[in-house]
Amino acid sequence: MESATQKTEENRQLKQANPNVIIIVADQMRRASMGFWQQEKFRGALNGRSDYVVTPNLDKLANEGIVFTEAISNYPLCSPFRGMLMSGMFPHNNGVTNNTRIDRPTVGLRPDITSLTEVLNQAGYNTALVGKGHWHNNLPLFDNHSRYVGTTVAPGGHFMKGTKYDTFIPPGPGRQGIEYWYQTLGHNHDSPMVYTNDTKRSGVPEGHPYFPKRYSAVDQADVIIDYLNNTHQQRQVDKPFSILWTMDPPHSPYQAMEDTDEAIYNQYYKDLPIETLLNRPNVNIERAKKYARIYFSMVTIVDREIGRILDELKSLGLDENTLIVFTSDHGEMMGSHSKMTKNVFYEESLAIPLIIHQPQKLKPQIQDLLIGVPDFMPTILGLLDLEDKIPDSLDGLDYSPLLLNKKLGIERLPKSSLYYGAGSKYGVKTHKYTYVVSGNGELAALFNNLNDPYQLTPLNFADIPTQDVNFLKQQLGYWLKKTNHDWFKARKYPSMIAYP
Repeated sequence: MESATQKTEENRQLKQANPNVIIIVADQMRRASMGFWQQEKFRGALNGRSDYVVTPNLDKLANEGIVFTEAISNYPLCSPFRGMLMSGMFPHNNGVTNNTRIDRPTVGLRPDITSLTEVLNQAGYNTALVGKGHWHNNLPLFDNHSRYVGTTVAPGGHFMKGTKYDTFIPPGPGRQGIEYWYQTLGHNHDSPMVYTNDTKRSGVPEGHPYFPKRYSAVDQADVIIDYLNNTHQQRQVDKPFSILWTMDPPHSPYQAMEDTDEAIYNQYYKDLPIETLLNRPNVNIERAKKYARIYFSMVTIVDREIGRILDELKSLGLDENTLIVFTSDHGEMMGSHSKMTKNVFYEESLAIPLIIHQPQKLKPQIQDLLIGVPDFMPTILGLLDLEDKIPDSLDGLDYSPLLLNKKLGIERLPKSSLYYGAGSKYGVKTHKYTYVVSGNGELAALFNNLNDPYQLTPLNFADIPTQDVNFLKQQLGYWLKKTNHDWFKARKYPSMIAYP
């Protein structure tokens, strides 16, 4: 039997044409929820206060990688984020215009686009999903026991049980070129439901639900560690690997001890004053005090499990040749403006973590690039030296030259990011402002985030310089034209939007 030392040496000697990549997506984790913001190196980089949270492994990634201070989830909702990540396109162009759900049968990633994982597969990568999918249209193709049968004819005709927001993605185009499949569904943290083609692990046929009866993030980290070690030929060792790890925590529910790890809760959060955890001036403590300790302890679980993967990469000699991308699909309001969860234009919902770690190529830095989710796909491909494989149809741009300290013309740097909101709201986020137009053409939001980082003072056009008003209108018009949005085609609301 091959020893761990032999396997490590083989990995060190393996000369791959491209580096490996692991894309880690936490669920509902806001940008402020990382411990390194408290370090001297990062003080002042975050606009506003950071959360009190323990994240030693993310802190290490941040100190060795590129930390983005202006990354946003352009549509801060689970499925739209995943659609943008996979496609490099905005929702109205990729088909994921809302959360997938049983009453939205047409909402899902378009089958005719070339996705990130398809490009990686075609470029010779092993491809794996571990965690949530949540980009596929939800159809009643199951029997009454949540077993996939692929037809609405009996015994089919039922939706999968356990969640109305997601569904098992069967083998075929919906998997977007992903070979190893370990899909977690629902938000039952301590006992997730899984569909997998790793039948050796599950002991059930593919398309049948499997219940590992372990905390989801722990179970997923175990799966990834086995995948890295190739314990039962999950991948071809002579090819680079790509893993899309889409975790469930710290997404709600976050109200009972089974939603977290009691030891972490007790060690770091149990006895903290609630004002230490809920430290933002815009927070309604009464609204969030029941949830805060569990939520932040779940963030620490996320960090702990990431640490296990980082340790395994190092032990196998894979750490130096693996690109790590850490982000989240959207933020968490946690009582700010008396709101919970996400899908609003406030910073706590929009602002997401983004760390890119590739020490062999990237120098540690703090980056204020106004990067959006559609930019992730082309930038990741660029960092993998696959820029010639980037599809021409993307809305996003490849910013890898900027991160590699190569020349990038100032005209290519974005001046804003496009925002999608509930109720057909659209807007832009700049370094200074958040500007949002409602679905009926009225001003929904205007904040000066530099002067008002907690967005406590809504503004009107008369409150800011005319040139700034014109700039915001022009930027929104620019994005709507660039993405060929219906508002641009109809030239809607010209008093609020300046179309090119």
